[in-house]
This record gives sequence, structure tokens and C-alpha cells, in this order.
Amino acid sequence: MQKRSEQILRKLKFLAEVKKNNYPNAESFARRLKDFEDEDGQPFGCSARTIARDIKDLVEVHKAPLEYDPQNRGYYLRDPAWEFNCPVFEQDFISMAMLGTRLSADLLPAPLQQQVDDAVAQLLATNSSEFFDMAMIESILCASGNKTSIDPVVFKKLFDAWRRKQVVELVYRNPRGEESTHRFEPHLIAFHKGSWYAKGYLYQTREMRIFAAQRMVSLRNGCASFETDKNLLDETRANGLFDYPKVKGIRLHCDAEIAFYIHEQQKIMKSDLQVQADGSLILGLKPTVEHDVMRWILAEAGRVRVLEPAWLREKVAAAGRAIAEKNS
Repeated sequence: MQKRSEQILRKLKFLAEVKKNNYPNAESFARRLKDFEDEDGQPFGCSARTIARDIKDLVEVHKAPLEYDPQNRGYYLRDPAWEFNCPVFEQDFISMAMLGTRLSADLLPAPLQQQVDDAVAQLLATNSSEFFDMAMIESILCASGNKTSIDPVVFKKLFDAWRRKQVVELVYRNPRGEESTHRFEPHLIAFHKGSWYAKGYLYQTREMRIFAAQRMVSLRNGCASFETDKNLLDETRANGLFDYPKVKGIRLHCDAEIAFYIHEQQKIMKSDLQVQADGSLILGLKPTVEHDVMRWILAEAGRVRVLEPAWLREKVAAAGRAIAEKNS
């Protein structure tokens, strides 16, 4: 990899650690980099002195509002909304980091996401060679935090079919263990809550389907091709991979002990937030998928109380009673 690309990737990784509130410093981040490998399988590590130069460059050249916190012995952003703008169009960088960057989209600012997406689209359109080999596919599956086991051979065939806009014939095993065969157009591939999915249409129909990659028993390329449906991509980007109905008017009371992380996530959550005298919060959620908010409330073990709607409060209470009964 070119030195310029190495430096860009180090800066991106460093800022990702900062935005995750891990308070990296030159020495701790140099140790962290030893866990990464470049596209040749070589360690991606470097000295703490090199990282210190990167940090200085981020502050002086890129105007990053980085500040050292003596208590946590690491750096944080004075302005959490600050966005990093840096050219990332080197072909070797993109070919190595494309899927990793898409996996980490929540850590990258919108302008950079768009630059990477544009560059990747251009590269994919002109690249006729094998884009990812099996070793890289396996490393992507390992690094993505998968909650399920996926056959790397199947995943590579799926990825190549998506890239080349080719119809596939796949054997799919549903949660009941039943197998079925489908001719399928993979219009997009997405990583969602620890699993990979392919979304598109059954061939020569407009019947939209979503297939989980871990349930694909086998896959082979068909003889046909398709044109990517931009509307499907736009709808997915706007509504999420699974377009579940969303509940409006949810108001919650959150205890003071969890207020800190709700404040930190406010830029993403974009909720109506009212601070109470005791430090607790009244949270008015934007339209939210019911099972997502249910899981979050139950996971907080009593630190969140549903104010509205009444039917959701009763549903949470019933789930709590069922949990207590089965664990008494």
C-alpha cells in the first residue's frame, strides 16, 4: 500500500476510536494497530512517534478539534459534530477498505461517506479483474462482527454477482430448515445488526425479497443480468433494510443514570429531549419500529418507563411479568 494511503487509513481508524469514546493516545493506538493487517497480510503497526505525527497533522492541517484528556489519558473531540474531510480516492486504499468503510458508516461523516461511495462506484464500473480474493472475503467476514456463520465461497459468489449485476440461482434454507431454490437479482448487499443480507427481486418479477446470507446453502451464477433499481436503493436508504411499520408518539422517562449516553447519541436519535430537575430525561422518540424500542426498554432493566402510548406501556409490563415468571 502506498504511504499516503497508509496515513489516511491510520487517521480514519484513529478518529473512529476517538468517536467511540475510547480516548486513544499515540502509544495505545500504536498497540491497537498491531491487530490490523494490510492487503498483503503484513502487520499494519507503526511506532507511537508516527502516530504522534498523525495527531499533530490532524490538528494543524485538518483542523480537528482534538484535545488531550489527562484523566482518561487520551484524546477526545471538543466538538463531537466535527467532520473529517480528506481525499480517499487512491485505488489501493479503496480496494482494501471498501467494505470496512461501509461497515463503519456510522463512524464516518456524511460527506466522506458520499466521496467513498462515488469513488467505489467508479472503480467497480471500470475494474474487470477479481476485486476481492477469498482471503480478503474471509477477513471481511471475520472483521464485520458477524453473529452467524457464513460460507466464504457463497459470500464471494454473492458479492461478485451484486458487483456484476448478474442473476443468481440460490438454494435457501429457512428458519424451519426447509430448502427452496430461487432465481434472484441481488440489487444490494447490506450488513444489518450482525448479519449480512441481500435485497432485490425474484428474476423477471417485481417480487421483492430479502435473503440472509447465512441461510444460503449454495449459490451459482445464472446466465442473465439486470439493471440496478435505483428506487429500491433510495427506499432502503430512507426506510432501512426491513421496512417495518413505525410507531408515532412514543414518550419515555429515562433515569438519570443513563442520561449520559442518550445525550451522546442525540445527534443520531434526533429525539425531543427534555432534561428534568433530577437529571432524568423525558424522551419523545421520532417514529420507531416497535420491536426495536421494546428490546431497548427491556434491556435497560427498569431504567426506562413508557409514558405514551398506553398500549406500549402495557406491552412492556406484560413482557416484564413474563421474564420475572420464567426467572423466579
